[in-house]
Amino acid sequence: MIQYPETPANWAPLETALSAFPSVQFYIITNPDSGPGPANSQPDANYQANIETLLGHSNAMLLGYVATGFGTRPSADVIQDIHTYLGWNATYGLAGVFLDETMAGLEDLYKSYTAAIRAAAWPNRPTGYVIMNPGEDIGNSDYYELADQIVTFEQTYAEFQEGTPCTVRPTPTAAVPQSTFTGSNQTLSDVVQSIKDGVFKSTYITDLNINETDVYAGFGSDWVQFVADVAT
Repeated sequence: MIQYPETPANWAPLETALSAFPSVQFYIITNPDSGPGPANSQPDANYQANIETLLGHSNAMLLGYVATGFGTRPSADVIQDIHTYLGWNATYGLAGVFLDETMAGLEDLYKSYTAAIRAAAWPNRPTGYVIMNPGEDIGNSDYYELADQIVTFEQTYAEFQEGTPCTVRPTPTAAVPQSTFTGSNQTLSDVVQSIKDGVFKSTYITDLNINETDVYAGFGSDWVQFVADVAT
């Protein structure tokens, strides 16, 4: 969620879906400032209020965004971001971290990050939840032992149609976001069902065009239909 919650209306489609589809588990990434902001800071009042509202739904899990620079960002900065999220007040506290820009082949580095996330108790959780995002299939990587979920496909619907996801190992820890969806409602239902049949952990599909907008900063016209398909 890159969209700033200036008013409750900004995140209203998400809260409405949380209420309408209580059987669907939502993994929500919060990203105040390409991360949590300054070291040891708290989110501003708008974030505090809107996160607290989302946390009122038992099917909402909120994670903090942390960029890792494909392994090039200074480790101390990554760890500091993790600790900053950990320091958020429990009333709007998170459940763990979304490690973006993950680079394959750096197991020791990412093990240190996931260890920092899991070493502490997060609000209402004995240990932190971890999603890693290389955005592509990483094969039989040790990362599957480190993370609760790994984003193994993050491309357009056109590339999905070309069969790219067939190279992705179906696993209960894999996530498959897609953008620029152009199919009908029935096609959307079929795509969601194929992902569910593939034993993937989660998915996100939007008809927002990735070449024209930030697809993670808003909700597409197919949002409600998509969540309904996941729920069935």
